[in-house]
Amino acid sequence: MASGKPLSDKEKAFIRANRTEKFPSVLARHLGLHYSADNGGSRCTETVKIYLKSLDAPAPVAEEAKPEKATPPARVRAPRVRAKVN
Repeated sequence: MASGKPLSDKEKAFIRANRTEKFPSVLARHLGLHYSADNGGSRCTETVKIYLKSLDAPAPVAEEAKPEKATPPARVRAPRVRAKVN
């Protein structure tokens, strides 16, 4: 976090509820006013931006175990026979 103070659960809920209606700078100012006990009276705009990006990022998808490619059986070679030369 830019300010060094992690977002509280109440602040995160406020950001989620208002993320489509307000700019990060406005959200940060409102967090500083309404949740001053959690953040010491100020919240950095960059912190709000980072959290908004994390909300918009797709959730990591666990990769399914792919079956291993079947390898063909090893070819058995016949012993080489040398032709007789007269």
